[in-house]
Amino acid sequence: MEDLIEQFLGNPLVLVILVFMATFVLEEAAILIAAGLAASGELHAGLALAAAGSGIIVSDWCLYGFGALARRSPWIKRWVSASRLEQGRSLLQRSTLAAGLVARGVPWLLFPIFVASGFLGVGFRRFAIVNSVIALIYVLVLFYGAFGLSSVLIDWLGGWAWLIGAVLLLALIFGGRAVARRYFERNAPPDA
Repeated sequence: MEDLIEQFLGNPLVLVILVFMATFVLEEAAILIAAGLAASGELHAGLALAAAGSGIIVSDWCLYGFGALARRSPWIKRWVSASRLEQGRSLLQRSTLAAGLVARGVPWLLFPIFVASGFLGVGFRRFAIVNSVIALIYVLVLFYGAFGLSSVLIDWLGGWAWLIGAVLLLALIFGGRAVARRYFERNAPPDA
């Protein structure tokens, strides 16, 4: 990705497309890239933020769509009983906000929660609104945190600043997620 970005520096349209597409691979990295491009002046901050935010929202909707498509498969339906499906549907309908917050905060849960939401038939409008709001807040916080850090580091370290800033922010993100994972594992109810 770094090579692509370097190749297209000075071409904002291609950079916006690259940031948008990067969200489908790793959201946090895409946000960091967008913030670094904005801090270095390669992209306007609003444009970089819009590319990252819209990419994350569209990728969330795609995960929901994959689940909705899987729901039509008789082969997949045979694996899970109707009572379990109804139990999961009820849980996600009741706590769409909590599920969205957990998906963003706990590593590797976004994919299964969003696909399950589509598979279990959680209303798309409800899913889209709740998770879009959560995603936008998440993107704003990470983007402007990374943007501020990148601006300071660019003034201080020059061309190497984006790399050091990305490493520091990724360490902060994954460190926070590791702490959350440890907390949830420690407070999980014992298996019956």
